[in-house]
Order: sequence, then structure tokens, then C-alpha cells
Amino acid sequence: MFLQLILFLLSASHADSDCIDIEDKEIGGLCYKFVNLSMEFYDARKWCHYQSPVPSYLAYVPDLSTSNFLATYARAAFETNRFWIGLSRFDYFDPYLWDNGRPVTYTNFGTGTGNFVAEHTLNGKWYLYGNGAKNVFVCSYDPAAPPTFPPPFILTTRQSTITSANSCQPGGPISFLFAYSNDLDPQVVKDSWDLSNIDDYSGYSVYAIAKFDVLEEEDIVYFLDKKLATTYVHSHLSNSSLGFNGTTTGSDSLRIIEKFFNNKDVTVCGSVCLILEKRYPNDEDISKTVSLVRYYHGIVYAVSSINPSGGTQSKAIYNLTSRTNGICNFGTDYYAGKLVTSVPMFYPPYPIYCANVLVSGQNITELPSMYVPQSIMYYTVFASVEDHGPLDNFQSFDFSWFNSDEPRYIQHLQSNSTVMDGVTSSGVYYIAPEIYTMKVQYNYTNKMEQAMQVRVYTYDGENSADWIPYCD
Repeated sequence: MFLQLILFLLSASHADSDCIDIEDKEIGGLCYKFVNLSMEFYDARKWCHYQSPVPSYLAYVPDLSTSNFLATYARAAFETNRFWIGLSRFDYFDPYLWDNGRPVTYTNFGTGTGNFVAEHTLNGKWYLYGNGAKNVFVCSYDPAAPPTFPPPFILTTRQSTITSANSCQPGGPISFLFAYSNDLDPQVVKDSWDLSNIDDYSGYSVYAIAKFDVLEEEDIVYFLDKKLATTYVHSHLSNSSLGFNGTTTGSDSLRIIEKFFNNKDVTVCGSVCLILEKRYPNDEDISKTVSLVRYYHGIVYAVSSINPSGGTQSKAIYNLTSRTNGICNFGTDYYAGKLVTSVPMFYPPYPIYCANVLVSGQNITELPSMYVPQSIMYYTVFASVEDHGPLDNFQSFDFSWFNSDEPRYIQHLQSNSTVMDGVTSSGVYYIAPEIYTMKVQYNYTNKMEQAMQVRVYTYDGENSADWIPYCD
């Protein structure tokens, strides 16, 4: 009886609601839609943005009064006792943020673990839930100015023209290109995408998906939401009936990279590319692709199969990654998931050091010094040990770096022939602004010269004043 009385009073107080949808409830000047669909947090937010009759945010709860009203309405609207509101955080140490960007001035937390907030209908408390949790939810909007959202994906065929003026600077939005050969097994493509460690918090503004090595060239599709990109990848896996016949045709992977950097609809400044290669290109000349990637300060990473389906230039993609501050890994197709996890893509990497080192036999080589202009809280060091696959000459290496004024404190990255793939990495949590001496001691079984890739990345590009040069 008490609940019915409250609902009657609420209905009476909002009889003259200005909500655009008459089924929505007005509370404190905002309109709220109660959605009886059980979804994960990001899916619920996406529904409010794109599928609600009125574009909305996941519910904004600015004060105790609104929280109590929502709990009361929800008890009648939902059969469950909790519902998503639009408050979340990236991780445990990050601040909470409202979906609509408003400051957090009121909270009413209960217990729980996770990063996503749901309100309880019985006591109005806010409880934390993690990935995979599903709840019904509430959307909200200002009826005088409903929000607008960019489309969830962009399909573009427009091409840009390079000019002498380039405004590409560090710190802007960054796009991620995931491009894969149609010759790969579909499960390999799916696993590589799923294991790439890229999620909604990775810092990319656009996810570009491209399938190459097909008889009829396909468009690159661009997504603003990682989950939509995932759905697309899972539904557009490789298909042998669409591919090249025979082994003589070379891969068009280089063309796909050029097409991406030439598009006019999404930003490519500082873009990160991951290329999954099964077929080698036939063209040895990569200068055009290198120039285009460098012009936009991009980085190309690659995972290359040691069992190619065709093509002749086995080192083309490796050489491209060498000249664009990237890393290339080699292995069998079904090991691709592990190979992908060896490449630094979780957050847009910003290179602070690169060297391509010619090695053979046994020796100790001093590399160009590394200059660190400012303190960096976290950085990673990567090294690829051979410029081809499978690994057949590598025995061991010890890469070391130290401040010339403090030679006692030496950092090391080491590896030996027991490694399962050609890339070794190590994360370090602080590096001071100094000049560092860089050395590598290596052991290979023969005198055949090949190129190692040595890279140092930070993930704080927005605070960097300029790009470092590329190394040849």
C-alpha cells in the first residue's frame, strides 16, 4: 500500500512531464527510461546511446532525491532488485566518471568489487560489479537538449592527398588498424583479435578492420566502439572461397596499409597497425608504404606465418616494421595468439628509442645512446631476435642499458634459444631523464648477417613534445 501511494504521488507530481517519450519519467528536470533488458554495462550504455527512442546516457544520479525516486520506480518496473546507472571507472585506482561527463558530487556506495555501478531497489545503495555481470538499466537525458552521438561505425572509400604541411602532433586521438590475410584459418583470426589485449580502455579512438588477400578488394570498416568491432571481426572471418588461387599471387597487405593511411574520414596521426600475414608480398620495394606511414608518424606491427600460402618477399613485412618503429614476430599459424600478445598494443605505444642492429656470430655491440627527456613511470623494452622464421640461428642475447653516470645500476633484457617466438620483452616501472648507454651481447650459430629490432616504448605519448626519429 505504501509503495502504491508513493507511485501515485510520483505520477501526480510528474503529470505534466516534458519528456519526449511519454513513457519516460521526469525527475529533477531530467527524463529517465526504465529498460527491462539484462545486459553487461557497456552494452547497456550502448543501448542508451544508439537504440533508445530518444538518445540518452546511462542514468545520471546527481543526488539522494533522484536516487530514491529511481529505486522506487525500479521496484515496480523491474523484477530484479538492481539496475545499472551510468557511473563507472577504468580501474581500481582511477576516479569514477558519469556517462554524461558530469562531476561526481554525490555517491551512496554499498559493497562489491568491480568497476561498474548498479543501484539496489530496496535500499538505494550502489554496488560494484565486474566484467560479465548483467543487469537491467535506466537511461537518462535532458528533454531540452538530448545528447547526440557519432555513428558507431564509419565506412569510407574517400582518399586523402599528401601535402607538404603536416599538422600531426603527439597527444591527439589514435586509430588502430587490425588487418588480416584471408588465407589464415578463421579461428586464428578470431583468437588473434580476442587475445590482442585491446579493450574499451586501451586509449584508441577508432578501430579499423580490414581483410586482405581476397579476389575482390573489401572496404576498411571503422568502429568507434571495441565491442562493435569485435562483433564485426567475428562475423567477417577469413573465407577460403574468397581468396587467391595458387601460390604465385603476392599479398596485397602493403596496399591495405596505404589505403588506411590515405583515408579522409578518420584520424591516422600516430596510428598503430597490426598486420597478420600468411601470404608474402611479391614486391620488394616498400619505400612508398614506409614514406606514407612515416608521414603520419604511424607504427606497424606484424605477425608473420612461417608456413606462407604464397608470395616471394619473406622479409618485406619485417623490413616495413623495422623502418616504422614496430616489431615483427614469426611463428606457426596456430601459435598466432601468443605471437600477438608479444606485441605492445594494449595502449597506444609511444617509442622513445629504436635501433635496428645487424648481427652475426658472437659479439658485443654498443648501440646508439638513448636520451630520455623526462621522467617516465612505466616503459617496456622489446627485442626481436631474427629477421625471419622459424628461428634457426639464434642462441642467446643480453641487452643492457644504464645511465653513464651510474654504471653500477644496469638493467637487462635477456633471452635464449628456448624461447617459443622471436620477440622478448620486459616491463620496467621507472626511468629517469638521463642519457643511457645501450649494449647488446649476442650469440648466433653462423655468420649469416641479419637484423635485430630493439625498441623502448612508453604509454604516455600525450605528454610528449615531439616524435622521435625513425631508424633505418
